[in-house]
Amino acid sequence: MNDAEILAATPDYISIGSMLKATPAMESGQRLIYLEASNEALDQQNEVVLQKALKDSADWFLRYGNLDIDHFSLIGKPNPAKGYAGIPDYQNYEIGRPLDVRFDGAKTFVKGEIYSGQGAAAEQANQFWESLTEIQPPARWYPSVGGSIMEKAVELDANTQARKTVIRKVRWSNIGFSKTPVNPAVPTVATVPIGVLVKSWGASGLDIAKALEAGYGTDSAQLSGGAALRKQSLHGNPIGYFELRNRLSEALHKGSLGKNPGIRDLIAHCTQKFGLSRDEAAECVERFMRDLKRGLKNRQAIRSGG
Repeated sequence: MNDAEILAATPDYISIGSMLKATPAMESGQRLIYLEASNEALDQQNEVVLQKALKDSADWFLRYGNLDIDHFSLIGKPNPAKGYAGIPDYQNYEIGRPLDVRFDGAKTFVKGEIYSGQGAAAEQANQFWESLTEIQPPARWYPSVGGSIMEKAVELDANTQARKTVIRKVRWSNIGFSKTPVNPAVPTVATVPIGVLVKSWGASGLDIAKALEAGYGTDSAQLSGGAALRKQSLHGNPIGYFELRNRLSEALHKGSLGKNPGIRDLIAHCTQKFGLSRDEAAECVERFMRDLKRGLKNRQAIRSGG
């Protein structure tokens, strides 16, 4: 992984659950969202969507699919032959488009862009985005995959012996966002990278050890206020952020955290080794990742003569 890839993969702010107030990830003014779309859990309709079904249809979804509210752009079209009046202005409930799809274990992750603009066509998109970014706490939106079922079968659950419907083949064309999830095992939509999306859009993870070679480009003289004076605890002994950062980078270089540690691995290490609470550890890891990104930018500026 080169420096440009590391810079692109490292968000300015990292959200671990509800521990941090996250600043939305913006790329060239795009309004980006990140979500776990499916995970093969049994939903409230007693159905399981196999990851393979979504993977086989991922290209179709990226080319023709959309993001909307409650699947209204799919189910809202009038059908006079069946006496269905439809949903007024159903097309305006389309609020965005998918940009990328990634798979990790049984989970399917999606990166999407929310439309922006003025007028009736952008109203639902603007309201959705504002509900995630302009109120505290952010509104909770849950994703649900939509499209045409091409093949399914009724099977017995190996654990409960209950009957369930397994969806094996789909034409995936939609993700609908709802306040009431069909699959309660799927987490809410995020405005910062989550899961495998944090890990450089791949299962192998971000090469933190290589990023450390760039240096941090941060010293205490650059900080002000409480950030310059803040101390953390190390099993009862005060420790400054810079000492913690050095110990964390040393652990990464030695491979103490595994081959490709993720954000949660870094937080767990800080809680176990440095005696921090999870909130403190998450804050330190967030700052640590920002330092890595800043160091890479400084090194690229030096190389280019900037």
